[in-house]
Amino acid sequence: MKKTLLLLFAIAIGLFTYAQVNYKVQPGVKVAKIPDPGIMTKAEHVAVKAPVITSSINDPVTDSYLKGTDIVTIIPIGNSANAYGYGYRNGSATFVWADQNINSVTNMHRQLATPPPFYSGNLCYDISTDGGLTWTNDIQVYESNISGGQYNVDAARYPQGAIYNPPGNTDPNNAYFAYFAANLDGSNGGSWGGYSYGVGNIGDPEDTTKHLLSSDLDNGFYQGIPTAFTITQQGEAWMADASLLDSYTEYLGDIIFMHGIFDPEEGDYEYEEFLVPAECDYARYLKMSFSPDGQIGYVYWNNYDGSIPYLDDWSYPLLLKTTDGGQTWADELISVEICGEYGLDGVKYWLSDEILDELFGPGQWDRDELLYTTPWFNSDIAVDAFGNPHIICTVFLCADDPGYIIITPETFAVFDIYTVYGDDTWYAQHLGTLKTYEGNFEPDFLEFNRVQVATTWDHTKLFFTWLDTNLEGITDNNQPDVYARGFDLLSNCLSGDDIGADLPNNVTAFSTGMWQAYFQATSQYALEDDAVYTIPIVYEDLNPLNVAEPVQFMYIQDFSYTEADFIWDVPNPDFPVGIEPVENNLTFVSQNFPNPFNNTSVVTVKLEKATDLSLEVFNLTGQKVYEINNGKVGAGSHTLTIDASNLSSGVYFYTVFAGENSVTKKMIVN
Repeated sequence: MKKTLLLLFAIAIGLFTYAQVNYKVQPGVKVAKIPDPGIMTKAEHVAVKAPVITSSINDPVTDSYLKGTDIVTIIPIGNSANAYGYGYRNGSATFVWADQNINSVTNMHRQLATPPPFYSGNLCYDISTDGGLTWTNDIQVYESNISGGQYNVDAARYPQGAIYNPPGNTDPNNAYFAYFAANLDGSNGGSWGGYSYGVGNIGDPEDTTKHLLSSDLDNGFYQGIPTAFTITQQGEAWMADASLLDSYTEYLGDIIFMHGIFDPEEGDYEYEEFLVPAECDYARYLKMSFSPDGQIGYVYWNNYDGSIPYLDDWSYPLLLKTTDGGQTWADELISVEICGEYGLDGVKYWLSDEILDELFGPGQWDRDELLYTTPWFNSDIAVDAFGNPHIICTVFLCADDPGYIIITPETFAVFDIYTVYGDDTWYAQHLGTLKTYEGNFEPDFLEFNRVQVATTWDHTKLFFTWLDTNLEGITDNNQPDVYARGFDLLSNCLSGDDIGADLPNNVTAFSTGMWQAYFQATSQYALEDDAVYTIPIVYEDLNPLNVAEPVQFMYIQDFSYTEADFIWDVPNPDFPVGIEPVENNLTFVSQNFPNPFNNTSVVTVKLEKATDLSLEVFNLTGQKVYEINNGKVGAGSHTLTIDASNLSSGVYFYTVFAGENSVTKKMIVN
């Protein structure tokens, strides 16, 4: 929850005396120093071997072993010169994109040049226009052709890409692929500083545009390597980057924005660049998302800004917000207090007493005093149908040594940190526990869990993905599988695993990607077909002993969820996760009947004992539009009648309140 500096300093002495000391961990507890986010991103590693890409899948598993298991289909798509362009600690950038209206999926990457050494500063994309079934690969959309430096002045790196689809269009040939990348023009004082951007006509691959923009240091535009790029459903392109010295050792206090409007006559985006102040210690690996109407948007990263004194030097979520489609951005950063007395109960209570005893010693800890952090890596954001942000990130316990986190397996986890009803109160939902977090690859390449989030086109369902290595005796995330979890906003339910447990799905289990789904990237959007929600996921088939060799991109064709998969109720945010809630007096709440309806509909409620009873109806923006307040009623069955005569057609949700208990369900007004 957001706290102002004035309030925090006023109560700091009384409430945060524990903040000066971290609890001492027990012998044998595994800790690790948080990697430095300021380490310079690699410019290039030139490959020296031929691009013969083969799978190193383990021995085939017998059919009998596979019974009852859904095995995904994985196909090769494009190639790249090496693994670096697909992330290098930046797994949730916009590499994969899906557009529901034209049933198309794209994958952005650097080009694989031939003959050896296979280096290229060019950019390509792969595209499927039939929902991922068949692909056209390695379509060049950008050519590096300005000589200078070791590679080329305009050699592109770390590209991102998305589809611009004109309003009302259903033909992929009338859409465009938009790209945005860093380049090596050196205008920021070293290797970096330039932006490369433009579009390619999907219907005419020869029709491309190319624009270059150098850093303008005199005006504060210290451009680097953007990690936030998106296109809203209204067709507006957005990029966000932190203004950093080329060495990446100093943050200059501003976020660089690029805002693009598509010009149909030119067949291209026209961009405006501007700065927004964002005072914090450091900013990098930004993420960005907008609501379906394009009005509410967030830029998100993890660091500290001084608003939570006892978390100085420990990172936590920071956000910039707009409510007017990006015309203005809030002057003050939003900070999320994840721990402490006023922290998130979902974080504070997810670990059991027994685990905490093993970490810190029996009884040598207090949940309100434990420090947690969300490191700069492993994060993404989506804005749901109601305009609420959902941050997917990994949460770690802080060790007693400054800058160290506890990485004993299953003591850190993936969380959805979110708000409801558009207010500034935050909640945390545990999505999955992790065994490993850091992958070490040669030469000198670190990757992490690459947590990401996709949504349906209407943003009423969210799908979370990440990487983890869950093998006995393996301590690094070097043999990863893709894990996933779905969340239905309207039913307030999470998906379970393949046998119905309250666990994530192992997407690549027993497939050709098992234990080697390296550097996966998930689309910002899922594809929906007759209530089947397919999540586009791509990973790299590579040599983990030399990620500088050429790589093969692999597309997972058929990993999906249906309505029947959402079976686990998310606890009411009023009840802290891990705390036994008040005894449920609300024993039954019916689905409204009839549903859909256009006049009146009834809801039946059963109570164990007398209590206050009310019902509230909210629209898709979270605005309360109707209310019934029956006051105190007796035990037994009660009927509540919803009058929709003044409500517009559409989807709503209603919440029945009975004292401290509540239940939410969806209804449709014709």
